[in-house]
Amino acid sequence: MRVDNPLTREFLLTYPTEAARVLEKVSAGDVAAFFNELPAVVSAQVVAVMLPDTAAACLSIMMPTAAARLMMELPLSSTGRIYRLLIPERQKELSGYVPDKLQHRIRRHLEYPHTSVGALLDPQIDILPESITVADAMRRIEHFDHAVAAEIYIINGLHQLVGVIDLGQLLIADPHARLRDIMNHKTQEISINAMTETLLSHPAWASSRRLPVIERDNTLAGALDFARLQESIAVGDTIATRDPLDNLLSLAGLYWLTVAQLLNSMLGKVDLRKRGGKNEY
Repeated sequence: MRVDNPLTREFLLTYPTEAARVLEKVSAGDVAAFFNELPAVVSAQVVAVMLPDTAAACLSIMMPTAAARLMMELPLSSTGRIYRLLIPERQKELSGYVPDKLQHRIRRHLEYPHTSVGALLDPQIDILPESITVADAMRRIEHFDHAVAAEIYIINGLHQLVGVIDLGQLLIADPHARLRDIMNHKTQEISINAMTETLLSHPAWASSRRLPVIERDNTLAGALDFARLQESIAVGDTIATRDPLDNLLSLAGLYWLTVAQLLNSMLGKVDLRKRGGKNEY
């Protein structure tokens, strides 16, 4: 797409989501160079609906002045989502080009009490848009610069969590199927504002070591690892800090112990009956 082509700008403004899906397939360097030459008001329409990690990769190598102008055109929620993924050095660099008022708003948007999930979440998560096909998803995963997580979170055009899928499902799925049609719609998300001390006993930890974190409007913000949660809470009560998976295994062990005792009792009675029968003869 040529920056100076009026049709290019018209396409970006009219179909920002479709443009985002196309640009997500292009190298971050090429997209950054493209955005450097575009008016911020145009590129912001596309960046707002791009996957956060892709958008952050572009802003991390754009010219600081162009990146700052783009941030000023984005909704605060989009700016915060992308800013959180930038390395501290780049955050500090861009702060020199962003008005103080916006800096303050970004900090307030990203600040959470140290006892809340928002202070512990990991913003680096694997995300795919619900509208793409399985074949497209596999091509994107091949270009990941890290190992694929156990679960890949699926979002809609508003960055809201709508489902999860794992690599195994993708490998056996119809390549032409859309992710929205094969994903697991049942998610076990937790609120970004939840207090950490209330989450140790959350039943979802029994089946997953990592849970998606959402904001009030269901926007996906990141994920929380159970190990990180445990480390953050200094509780003397060993029952409260016990791993729920251990509890599940303990219950399973208790179940099989009970079954074993019952079988042993039944076999004992059968043995006594046999002995009694022999004595009668």
